[in-house]
Amino acid sequence: MIFAAEESFAPKKYIFVVEDQAAVREGIVDSLNREADLSVCGEADCVSRALSAIPNTHPDLVLTDIQLKSSNGLQLIRELRRLYPTLPIVAMTMFDPVGYERQARTAGANGFALKQEGADKLVEVIRAALEN
Repeated sequence: MIFAAEESFAPKKYIFVVEDQAAVREGIVDSLNREADLSVCGEADCVSRALSAIPNTHPDLVLTDIQLKSSNGLQLIRELRRLYPTLPIVAMTMFDPVGYERQARTAGANGFALKQEGADKLVEVIRAALEN
C-alpha cells in the first residue's frame, strides 16, 4: 500500500482556547482545527470555566486572551503555571504588544501573539511553544 507523501502519522496536539468573544473564539477554533497537526480539545470564555474544563480535556497547550471581560488572562497564566508547570501556554491580545508581552512572559507564558497578525502567525507561535 502506498501513502501520499503529505499524509502525517504524527499525533495531533490538542489546544484549549480561552477567549471571551464568541465570534473570535469560533474563528480561532476553526483555524486551528484546519491544521493537520492541531486540534481544539476545549474552549472557555473566562478563567473559572477554563480552570474547570482543562483537567478533563488534557490539552498539550493553552491559548488564552489576555483581556477577558469577567477575568484576566494573566491571572489564568499564573494559575496554570502553578498547577501545570510544564504545560505550554500562549497568550494573545490585540492591545499594547510590548507591555502585554512582557507581562505575559513574566506570568509564565511560553509564547505571545497579536490577534491582528492572523491565523498563520498564531499557528506559528503555537507550534514554536509546543516544540520548546
